[in-house]
Amino acid sequence: MNRRFLPGFRSQAWWGVAIHYTFFALSCSFLYAQAPRGNQLTGTWIGVHAEWDLDFVCPLPTYLQLNADGSYRLGMVDGSASPHISTWAIEGDSVRLDTIHFAPGLVTRQNDLLRIGTAYPMLFRRFTDIAIDSALVYQKLAGRVWQSDSLLVSLYKDGKVSLENTRTKQRTAHFWQLSRFGQSVFLTIRGNQYNRDGNYKPLWQVASVSPQQAQLIGWDGEAVHKKSFKLMRALSATDVCQPSGFQTCDVCFRQIWREVPMSRTHKRYDLTKLFFQQYQPVFQVGQSGLIRIQFVVNCQGERGLFSVSGYGEDYCPKRFDSRITDQLLALCRDRVFTDDGSPSLDNSSNDIAVSLTFRLKDGRLIDMLP
Repeated sequence: MNRRFLPGFRSQAWWGVAIHYTFFALSCSFLYAQAPRGNQLTGTWIGVHAEWDLDFVCPLPTYLQLNADGSYRLGMVDGSASPHISTWAIEGDSVRLDTIHFAPGLVTRQNDLLRIGTAYPMLFRRFTDIAIDSALVYQKLAGRVWQSDSLLVSLYKDGKVSLENTRTKQRTAHFWQLSRFGQSVFLTIRGNQYNRDGNYKPLWQVASVSPQQAQLIGWDGEAVHKKSFKLMRALSATDVCQPSGFQTCDVCFRQIWREVPMSRTHKRYDLTKLFFQQYQPVFQVGQSGLIRIQFVVNCQGERGLFSVSGYGEDYCPKRFDSRITDQLLALCRDRVFTDDGSPSLDNSSNDIAVSLTFRLKDGRLIDMLP
């Protein structure tokens, strides 16, 4: 299959993370799989997502090509990593993919959807090649704002894109490109507000475009189907692609945030000293127990997703005086991990989840726990 990026978009390898993850998941999941019969698997399948929980999925930007001659190819739809090539076969009641044999239980096909596994199951859809002019698609989509029933997509000509939920008004920033796969064109969105590495969003195959409407095929959160996007307006020179609030950086195929308790950082002594010096006691009987503050430091050192949990001396949930929690939150926002200018706790390029726990007695700070 011919896969290329349109002029103006530079191909950057994602180090094969998605392919390696998919192959690992196939290895684990298929060990107890039930083999579909005959040629039910033959053909090309486009990755939809991997299910990590009932309400949490990771987009799967891969394709799985199972050929009638017994060869198979597992690759990235946007061609950003070299494909894995080997052989496959249906042998009696089992399926062999490369050197892995799959026993009954976990591979199911319903109409044009292929579901693999129960631990982090993966969903693929059967690929139907739709011939379309890639230059025409770019001409119609770029530099414009498109809206579906729940999503506002702003496609900037410099390759940036913002996605806004029309219900919550939350907006995130990424990068976009058009990827040729067979005779089809896919809209691929990935990366974060700073770079285009990883962090893929659901794939959308372009079915048709016109001056006022674009029809895309993909997963909309509930099913795979054709979705209509109508033209809202052209982007102006004053429009800026930026998130509406705090945005993380990490991709979905690894642990999203690596939690770092204070006791595991070299800043423990400095942090303890900072809070004991800056915190102003709120002397009030009964304001005793534990306060836990959690937040995320992204790859650029920005902080967000703050949460506060309070527990009384009996370890039951407790609501503390706002004069106490507001102080501690302000110190976390303004002073924690910023004294030396480091973007994160350990100069990591990944997002980090930070957890700090304070012990109070009648409004006085008496300890910081690991």
